[in-house]
Amino acid sequence: MTSAEISKDDPRTESEQAADILRQEILRGDIKPGAHVGSVRDLAARFKISGMTVQRALTILREDGLITTTARGSYARDPQQATESREANAGVDLSEVLRQLEHLTSQVSDLRDRVERLEAHEKRSALGGA
Repeated sequence: MTSAEISKDDPRTESEQAADILRQEILRGDIKPGAHVGSVRDLAARFKISGMTVQRALTILREDGLITTTARGSYARDPQQATESREANAGVDLSEVLRQLEHLTSQVSDLRDRVERLEAHEKRSALGGA
């Protein structure tokens, strides 16, 4: 694999840069079809970006049909199959799906913050009432 790095000077987002690096590795055959692309943690460390940014990069590659993701991780697909997959999914509005996913992610984050505040409040109440 190449030692390509994410550049702060690049006008593309970090997730787009990471997706482009991985895309080139798949297209060149550095990452063979069926091979594990790397864990989110490993890719985040490799590119020096957050796990969420890696997830966005993997989403780009999944939308391009270059990877498939299972419970065990993300795996490279044959680039020829990726082309066929893109053609087959041409009618799907992936940007809308991504928008909805980002909205749900934001809602989960808001809920997590609320739960943390509630737990902190309950902890303060318990300490104050003792």
